[in-house]
Amino acid sequence: MREYEEIWEKFKSERRLNFGGHTDPQWRHEHETSVSFVVPVETSPLRERLEPLRDALRSMPFVSLHPDYFMHITLLILGFFVPKAREKGEISTKRLAELEEKAQDALSDFPAFPVTLANLNAFPGAAFIEAHANGMLEELQERLSVSCGLRKPPGPPHLTLAYFHAPDNSTAPEALISAIERYRNWPVGEIQADRVHLSLINLQQDYPEPEVAAEILLADGRGRLKATPVRGVPSV
Repeated sequence: MREYEEIWEKFKSERRLNFGGHTDPQWRHEHETSVSFVVPVETSPLRERLEPLRDALRSMPFVSLHPDYFMHITLLILGFFVPKAREKGEISTKRLAELEEKAQDALSDFPAFPVTLANLNAFPGAAFIEAHANGMLEELQERLSVSCGLRKPPGPPHLTLAYFHAPDNSTAPEALISAIERYRNWPVGEIQADRVHLSLINLQQDYPEPEVAAEILLADGRGRLKATPVRGVPSV
C-alpha cells in the first residue's frame, strides 16, 4: 500500500518524535478511561517474528514496547468513558450501550477476513507493523464510523508495537531510523480478523489489561453473528 510507504518516507525525512500513547496528558485531559473499537491480536503464533523487531527497538530509552496482551488494531477511538457525559468526546454508560447495539447491527453481515502483518514503520509517536487486508480493515472502519455517526480516522490501520515517549518535536536518532529501515520488509504473519472488541483502557496505567465491554463476532460463511452485550458500568 502506497500510503504506508509515504508514512515511512515522511518520518525518515522529518525525523520528528512526539510523546505518543494513551497516557499523554495533552490527549486525555485528565480523563481516566478511553473507549475504542479494536480488532484484538493474538500474538503467540507471531512471537518468533515479532521478537527481532522488539529487540531492535528495546535499547532506546524513549521506546515503550507493548506487551503481548495489549496488542490490537484500533478501528475507531470513540472518546472517554464517564458515568454521565458533560463534554464533547465523553461517553456515558447509556451511550456505551447504544454504541454496542449500533455496532452489532452494522456488522451483522460483515465477514471475518485474513490480515497480513508485515513491515516495521513509524509515526512520530509510535512504531507500528503494517496491516494489509485488501481494504477490508478500512471497510470495517467505515461501517463502524457510519453507524456511530463519527468520522473515519485518517491513516491506514496498523498494529502498534511501541509508543515513543519523547518530548514533542524532538529529533529521531539515526539508530532508530536504521533499526526500522532494517525491518521495512519483514513478514510477521497472518491473523484472522473474526471479532471486534468495544475496549476500555485505563489511562492512568502504562499497560493495563484492556476491559472488553462487548465482543462482536464477525459473520462466518453462513452469516451468523454473536455478541456479548454491555452489562452495567465498566469496572475500569
